[in-house]
Amino acid sequence: MVEDEPQYDVVLKMVLWDEDREAIFHRLKVNGVEGERAEAIYGKARSERIKILRGDGLKSLLLGIGGIALAGVIYFAFKLDELSAAEFGDGVNGTAVLPWLLGFLAAVAGAFGVWKATQGITDILFASMKKGSIADR
Repeated sequence: MVEDEPQYDVVLKMVLWDEDREAIFHRLKVNGVEGERAEAIYGKARSERIKILRGDGLKSLLLGIGGIALAGVIYFAFKLDELSAAEFGDGVNGTAVLPWLLGFLAAVAGAFGVWKATQGITDILFASMKKGSIADR
């Protein structure tokens, strides 16, 4: 198996740090690993990087869906389309702000949800093109 290769852990770290492909293959060549064996090690490390990036994208997507769902729950549970300040009566003056506050909270949750869902979808679809180190995640 590729994971059992002595150089696999080093190559995996280099791929996670987004080191140059030529530098990785040079290191493998210096250590006596060439050809199909080197390609297999690099391919496995690259697929591991993509798997990590897609997992992060899925987390963002689920967080976004949760934000959109929260916005929907707030909107429909409190019937914000039918609610007005007059329905709260003449009691405390602060209650007139409640419909506006709930609407603002729903809008913020919805906007956050759309942002995170879009980010998650983009991360999932374009994980193989992402640049930069992911070793700190």
